[in-house]
Amino acid sequence: MLLTYKYRIYPTQEQEFWLFYVLEHLRQLHNSARLNRIRAYEEGRFVSYQEQSKILTEARNRHADFKEIPQDFQNHALRRVDKAFANFQRRLKQGFNKPGFPRYRRRIRSLTFSLRKRKDKHENRVRENPIIETDTRLDRLK
Repeated sequence: MLLTYKYRIYPTQEQEFWLFYVLEHLRQLHNSARLNRIRAYEEGRFVSYQEQSKILTEARNRHADFKEIPQDFQNHALRRVDKAFANFQRRLKQGFNKPGFPRYRRRIRSLTFSLRKRKDKHENRVRENPIIETDTRLDRLK
């Protein structure tokens, strides 16, 4: 069984600025990947996660602001878009009247990202953390 825990973090001002910068970048990446897939669907073709990942790699090579964001954060955003469109196609096959495209990611709904393999089990210290490696105070909500 996969468990998800929610943590409240207490970042410094510098960390908070960087965190909102990352979240805004991921929101824009999600929305552009979503738009790319919608346009492809309207043209009658399919865009896969691998194709979008190649586009992301090219963007990371060309633009410095893409390199500032950890790649696993960006890949996770593309995976979420891929999962959303897989559900959209499932609804199409099941014959729903209005299957509905995945939602546009607004600022309020986009305050999430994944920290894959980032927590040291024996310490309350986040390692390899792009939010500037520091001691953090974490309150588990659920």
